[in-house]
Amino acid sequence: MRLFRMEFYKIAARPAMGVVFLLMAAFFLLVFYQEADGVRTEIDGVVYQGLEAVAKDRELAKEYEGIFTMEKAEEIVQRFGFSGYLMGKDMEFLNLREGNFCSQFVTDKMTRFLQTQERPLGFPSGEFWENFGKYYVEGNVRFGYTKGWEKLQELWHVTALSLNVWLVLMAVPVFSEEYSRNTIEVLLATGYGKSRDVRKKIQAALCFGGLAYLLLTFLLFGMAGLLYGWDGLGASAGMVGNYLLFAGSGYWSMGFYLFLLFLSGLVGVLLNVGITLFISSMLSRPVTVATIGVALYFIPYGANQILFQLMLGMGVADNFLGWAMMDVMRIFCCSMPIYLGNPELFTIPLRWLVYVPGIAAAVFLLCIWRGYQNYRGYGRE
Repeated sequence: MRLFRMEFYKIAARPAMGVVFLLMAAFFLLVFYQEADGVRTEIDGVVYQGLEAVAKDRELAKEYEGIFTMEKAEEIVQRFGFSGYLMGKDMEFLNLREGNFCSQFVTDKMTRFLQTQERPLGFPSGEFWENFGKYYVEGNVRFGYTKGWEKLQELWHVTALSLNVWLVLMAVPVFSEEYSRNTIEVLLATGYGKSRDVRKKIQAALCFGGLAYLLLTFLLFGMAGLLYGWDGLGASAGMVGNYLLFAGSGYWSMGFYLFLLFLSGLVGVLLNVGITLFISSMLSRPVTVATIGVALYFIPYGANQILFQLMLGMGVADNFLGWAMMDVMRIFCCSMPIYLGNPELFTIPLRWLVYVPGIAAAVFLLCIWRGYQNYRGYGRE
């Protein structure tokens, strides 16, 4: 245990990086608070602002909680109308919405408002309704006040990205610093150093990454509950966007969806640390390790967003083998740290999701094993 504490301290005892973590956490908490403080709602002709608006929206949403139906949607529209943008004195649209949480939900999710930016005259019909609006009134979606959880999952992607980049920088010196300082020969001079020292370094790095992630998760989740209340955890995850309904994950409860989102984020953090340790075990220059580690973190995003589209444009998907290869590429990309903990992960088909844990685990174990072997075998011919 003393060796573990010593290795953990070597990673954590970097005051400048500690300050960066505190500033990062404070920044995201401040953004969260400002989002809540900027809420505006109109209920029965009365306008509320800030946290009072949040409280009023929560009260109103309770009236329509449960399975959402067309009758509830029509009642909301009859009572509050559809929601549009407020207009200023010069007749220009302001970046403020009319209405309240309920009327904005119906407007955004069941009409073309997000495409046209114009207040609807009624519910759409035809192809748009069949492909979008009707999913919310088929008796499978549970309504509830999910604004806080929606803001949390929007902010969480940026938070997880920032944390993972920070963790790359924190895990870089675990092996490479021993090489650059020429202390590796002393550490590996005994069998004890070749076995327990390596394991404790890996354990300390993984524990450090996991604890940093859990701390940030606790802070943001707690902030969401304090500002927006704990309502809506039993509502459907599809309340935040129809893209989740199309993938099949939108019918999960919001609580279950957030649990899987945070769990996948934890897996992503451990995988990210594992990949960084592998790189650190191969190179002696911490700057090079950091550069490669950050690059590898972002490469799957580029492959999924850019390379996939290029392959699609080149007609690779025109035959079965090409389409299968593109599917494998996307599944692999979604199993990497930049997508684990990202809400976009749950927009892929559910049949793909079953492969993600296995791929992530395989890459993690391979990186840890190779990092262990590389460090133990340092200096061998």
